[in-house]
Amino acid sequence: MFLDRTALEARVAQLGTEIFREVERATPGVFDPQFYAAKLIEWAMEDEEFKISLFRFVDVFPTLAGSAAIVSHAQEYFKPVAHRIPGIVKWGLNVDPNSISAKIAAPVIAHQIKSMAGRFIVGETPQNALRQLKQIRRAKFAFTVDLLGEATLGNEEAAEYHRRYLELLETLLTEVPTWREARPIVEGHRGESSAVNISVKLSALYSQAKALATDRSVEKLSEKLAEILIRAKAGGAFVFIDMEDTGLVSITLETVKRVLSDSSLRDYDRCGFVLQAYLRRTENDLEELIKWGRARGTPFGVRLVKGAYWDTETILAKQRHWAVPVWEEKSSTDACYERLSLRLLQNADLILPAFASHNLRSLSFVACAAEALGVAKTDFELQALYGMAEPIKRAFVDRGYLIREYAPVGELLPGMSYLVRRLLENTSNEGFLRQTFREHERAEKLLAPPEADPLDTGVSHLGLAPRDRFFNVPLADFSEAPVRQALARQIENLRGKLRTTPETVKPVISGQHVDTPKELQSLSPEDAQLIVARVGLADQALAEQAVAKLHAYFPVWRATSVEFRAEILFRAADELESRRAELSAVIVLEAGKPWAEADGDVCEAVDFLRYYAHEAKVLFQTRKLGNSPGELNTYFYEPRGVTTVICPWNFPLAIPCGMFAAALVTGNCAILKPAEQSSLIARYLYDTFVAAGLPDDAASFLPGYGEELGPLFVRDPRVSTIVFTGSKAVGLQIFHDAAKTPAGADHVKRVIAEMGGKNAIIIDDDADLDEAIRGVVYSAFGFQGQKCSACSRAIVVGSLYERFLARLKDAVKSIAIGPASDPATFVGPVIDGEAHSRLRAAIERGKASAKVLVEGEEFLCDPLSGNYVRPTVFYDVDATNELLTAELFGPVLAVTNAPDFAAALREACNSEYALTGAVFSRSPAHIAEAIEAFRVGNLYINRGSTGALVYRQPFGGAKMSGVGSKAGGPDYLLQFVIPRAVSENTMRRGFAPKV
Repeated sequence: MFLDRTALEARVAQLGTEIFREVERATPGVFDPQFYAAKLIEWAMEDEEFKISLFRFVDVFPTLAGSAAIVSHAQEYFKPVAHRIPGIVKWGLNVDPNSISAKIAAPVIAHQIKSMAGRFIVGETPQNALRQLKQIRRAKFAFTVDLLGEATLGNEEAAEYHRRYLELLETLLTEVPTWREARPIVEGHRGESSAVNISVKLSALYSQAKALATDRSVEKLSEKLAEILIRAKAGGAFVFIDMEDTGLVSITLETVKRVLSDSSLRDYDRCGFVLQAYLRRTENDLEELIKWGRARGTPFGVRLVKGAYWDTETILAKQRHWAVPVWEEKSSTDACYERLSLRLLQNADLILPAFASHNLRSLSFVACAAEALGVAKTDFELQALYGMAEPIKRAFVDRGYLIREYAPVGELLPGMSYLVRRLLENTSNEGFLRQTFREHERAEKLLAPPEADPLDTGVSHLGLAPRDRFFNVPLADFSEAPVRQALARQIENLRGKLRTTPETVKPVISGQHVDTPKELQSLSPEDAQLIVARVGLADQALAEQAVAKLHAYFPVWRATSVEFRAEILFRAADELESRRAELSAVIVLEAGKPWAEADGDVCEAVDFLRYYAHEAKVLFQTRKLGNSPGELNTYFYEPRGVTTVICPWNFPLAIPCGMFAAALVTGNCAILKPAEQSSLIARYLYDTFVAAGLPDDAASFLPGYGEELGPLFVRDPRVSTIVFTGSKAVGLQIFHDAAKTPAGADHVKRVIAEMGGKNAIIIDDDADLDEAIRGVVYSAFGFQGQKCSACSRAIVVGSLYERFLARLKDAVKSIAIGPASDPATFVGPVIDGEAHSRLRAAIERGKASAKVLVEGEEFLCDPLSGNYVRPTVFYDVDATNELLTAELFGPVLAVTNAPDFAAALREACNSEYALTGAVFSRSPAHIAEAIEAFRVGNLYINRGSTGALVYRQPFGGAKMSGVGSKAGGPDYLLQFVIPRAVSENTMRRGFAPKV
């Protein structure tokens, strides 16, 4: 149908201006100065620092037990801005938190926070929300009820939410039809075929839903959602399926379509999708839904929203160096909203559109566009949040439109994140409500048609060239189906090839692949029948030969320009990046790394190459010192000599690449000695360097047994530097032996060693428990706990202990154990049979000396088919137990309780290791205390203890965790060079060049 846009704009301006004038005369409840809570929001609009303090305090408030905790946190958050905020909000800022005055102040503070929550949340349970829901309909608004606290960490929590949704339906279906107010507000309206309407978040129904495991997530969610919709269909209720973060969009759409396509629900016409206008993908998603709906032949609903996670989506995308999935300019979102609105109205015969917004321009556009397209008021509805924009909602109700309020039900604790989002919406600089009621913008500006910004592409921050400036390689976005499919193909292709012809790995000296009498069969950790590679093992004679060749070539490589050496690293980085799916597949099958971990390994290798290439070009610039006339003082670096790189298997590409690249780019000749368990991916790395232009005589590749080759490298006087990553025992032996300078040596050996950790995470009593448990579980069991940074000790402060244990137990029971090649796997196999036996023995000893909280039980395969060790959690562990003192290097976690934060810090530091640590706390004072006293190499605040990124989190520790500067940091290359200073007298017969 032809749409006269000029006439439409004129009508939008007319209707919008009418309503704007009405709204101006009204006193909007959310900004009513009679309400103390509204005053807080008003002050937050005026002061950005106060706004941050307020929202952070609101966020932590539900976890605070007792007046002392409430008052102390209020002081920590508000004292820094106390000189700028009104006296009425200075909640007990000058009282002792343990005083009688604090006991008086704390209830006042609690009352104000709860009053804010009460403005947006209709009740704590479905039953006690009924009164307010009746009031909503009495006010001539419809409602849709949402259950707050959708974060679930385990299957039991997900089952509880599933039960709560069914309970919500039963309560509403039993009670609401009996109300006089349940009669249709707008006669004949399609949305009023039932007064019972709920909204469901899919993430609450399956705790392990993730983009990487899309197929399994859809399968599990479909089962749960079908039960809810079948009950809703039987009772005649309407159900909207809420949309959440970008990573779950495809899972959500596919799940709902699958369930509604089933024969039992194909004719169910009271289910709606939620689409977010701020997502760039949504226009395509809507077109796909229309095609699907036409083929299905049954009407369905669509709630169109702007989107509630803009800040999160934008920040995370830029952190990950991904294209920003949301429109970055509000005008672009608003323009998209109007385009989507038209498509929905044009398909109103199939779709019941619901337009959710507080933006008067958007709502007026919908109303006028519907009128122009001949869509009756009974064929669409408008939606808004409970507790917001009352005058705007009332104006549309008075004009005969159906307004549905989004009415959250839930306890204060799980509902607080929702409250913070609402507060952010109220106080956003670009928010319509703020501009209308606070900034008093003119109607003409607020009602002007939005124009999409042509520069709003989401990729402006991605324009860097890796040779121009360093940036981290983006991790794979597994929410994209082609990315998942590419890695799946590579894994299956490699598996098929290896089943018939395992790879062959041989030592390489001076470019020649050398046959050896000894050979090792490298088996896949997930399948003992799959031979990944037959590895030729170098002996000491070959090692002697390699060292001699490298020592002879060293003067040539030393004299090679740093630009040439750096270019080799850049080329190697480009090659690795272009083959990341292929290399990830090798890591998956050879090292047992799950998909995301394998991809991260490749990305980190690329990062090391580019970062060290950039750093070397700076490092090898000659520096001039001083400014005295008649002399020239210069300072520069030169390589040390032959370097032996002894590699671990747990980061089989990244760590060898970083150590090898650092040695080579600084002009040292190098031996790459891979771990026996991961020689194949190391050979891929070596081949990549050769293909990038590395001279044959600048490096050698020597697979072999460390206990045979290591002593030779340590005692050979021609080896100047040993770079090692591995166990403390081996590392200390290297230090011991390297300290004995052999006869004929012209230097003292340098040893750079990273030797492991026994890392602790502290969970403060005010921590966000959802984030803390996710962080602990991933840090402890990601890649089976086979990281030197892995969390093996969790220290929980105070009374949070029991709740932490209960939720941790559910979370660990629910994570999937299986082949690394299965994308649904969380915990894969440990590296080899030796590790399997060692860990099983340690777990059995632990069972005899401590309490077992939980062992993983969700297997995706036969536990006997590979080296599978159940993730195991112990609690109430004695301080001397090896579970708390020894590095077990596997999926084993010990949890203890500390009476207070200071005691937790002491316990965390009570270790011979000092590699990584983490703290989950929302106390600024405790965070500052941790930064000062939690002395580990890498300390993480409110995130897990693993996952350091090159340049952003240079990695390395102290004490028995190792010696040397941090890998991926600005000092790392300095360990591979010798500084020199030259002073030249430039004065001749009284003349000297100008300084």
